[in-house]
Amino acid sequence: MLTTNFPVILGGSANVACLEFENLARLGTYPRLRFEGRSYSNVEELHYTGKLAFALRERGIVPGDRVMVVMPNTPDLTASLQAIWMIGAVVVPIMPYWTVAEISYALRHSQAIAVLTLPSLAPRVHEACRGSEYARHLLSFGPTECGFEDLYPAVEQASCIDAPVDRSPRDLAMLLYTSGTSGKPKGVMVSHENIVAAVESANALNPDLPRYPMLHVLPLTHAFGLIMLKLAQRWGSPCVLMPQFDAVGVFRAIEQHQIGYMPAVPTMLVHLLHHPERTKFNCSSLYRITSGGAPLPEKLRQDFQQAFGCRVDQGYGMSESVAVATAYDDHEPYRPGSVGRAEPGIRIRIVDDKNRTLPPLQTGEICLSGANITSGYWQDQIATQEAFHDGWFHTGDLGHHGADGYLHITDRKKDLIIKGGENISPSEIEEALYLHPAVAEAAVIGIPDNVFGEEICAVIQLKRGIEASGDEIRHHLAQHVTKFKIPRHVVFQPALPKNAVGKILKRTIREQLATAGVAA
Repeated sequence: MLTTNFPVILGGSANVACLEFENLARLGTYPRLRFEGRSYSNVEELHYTGKLAFALRERGIVPGDRVMVVMPNTPDLTASLQAIWMIGAVVVPIMPYWTVAEISYALRHSQAIAVLTLPSLAPRVHEACRGSEYARHLLSFGPTECGFEDLYPAVEQASCIDAPVDRSPRDLAMLLYTSGTSGKPKGVMVSHENIVAAVESANALNPDLPRYPMLHVLPLTHAFGLIMLKLAQRWGSPCVLMPQFDAVGVFRAIEQHQIGYMPAVPTMLVHLLHHPERTKFNCSSLYRITSGGAPLPEKLRQDFQQAFGCRVDQGYGMSESVAVATAYDDHEPYRPGSVGRAEPGIRIRIVDDKNRTLPPLQTGEICLSGANITSGYWQDQIATQEAFHDGWFHTGDLGHHGADGYLHITDRKKDLIIKGGENISPSEIEEALYLHPAVAEAAVIGIPDNVFGEEICAVIQLKRGIEASGDEIRHHLAQHVTKFKIPRHVVFQPALPKNAVGKILKRTIREQLATAGVAA
């Protein structure tokens, strides 16, 4: 067993990396991570993280530098997050399935000076970095054939940093890229205080949960996955990592590791519930499923809860709130249709179009305030000003408070599509559609789907005298957007409905498609 005499760091620096040291001080040594047949204690994790932090610092990375991380869930990913914070740098987490164009945009926008990845992803990342004035350090956990430095030898020879550098609460800790209605992802500025406040808020609502193992199949480069990892650390729950969602793999992990908790998006629950091999596995250890990222249909919740014999509830949050806003106390009954109540330290207002607070049962825009809320968007003062008014973050979501104070989400004010828990910008897909020589006008909307919650539908008006098929359109889009963003439905219309000033009416399109049975 590796042992290192790490100092106890409590109440000093605001660096979120201090949470790891507090974990050790409170709980002592315990099995912290399990991945592909191997277990790592929290002491081993801290030791490896300290050596990785030293290696990164030796490469000239200093406090405030942005460091992009493009990896699936692995111990190297969790160590990278911690190591970057330890030396005061800023994490730029990127989904491992992003395209070259998407990675390249985030690299340029964040001005990241280094990129950490795995050999399997290095060719795509290398192409995204080609010709960039940024990304001076291309680093990989393992050897590659495209010029990345293998970090393993450097970490092996490194000394161990045993304390995080001091940071102030409002210093930037992370840039979370989230899709917006403008088409290009926005960089949500997440401070050290934002992360710590989100963790403490969620912990204060459920401080006495049993220390059951937690299964992490959500990407840890997503706000929901990341905050659940940090919350597991706060609770002292052992973490079982899966690189990606696989139903049979989830069943095996639950059975083998006696999983008690699993954060998920509704799409995952659909696949698990209806999988033909579900009954072959013993999933009786499941204690609680927390669903987020997209609306959870009540029938799905009830069916899953009955089939697996565990509690299933949903919460509400977003990247701008570090995925924390509302949730349920472990001991309170679930209220169908509600995402819970405001977590400690978070305030919620429902306002009308004139920014006036509405009473319970009246629907308006949901606004949030709290120490976990972002201060705005990186290098985007206009988007920041549009989102904040009088200290309140306007989410763009519509909802109301019940008479009991529990929040109900009724609709979205923005046009974002939420497919399988992932935010997808219609404008980004529309922009790619307009690059096709046959497309005259296009609108992309979300329509109800039993598996993903919402599926993508492209409605297209072709140029006069030019023809195109749905498969041709999808093939074209595959060159510009991630496969996950390619519309399942492609509908051709002679003209798209518009208002008096020529704006395409997406609500009318949705109604037309529903009448035609496309949304069924």
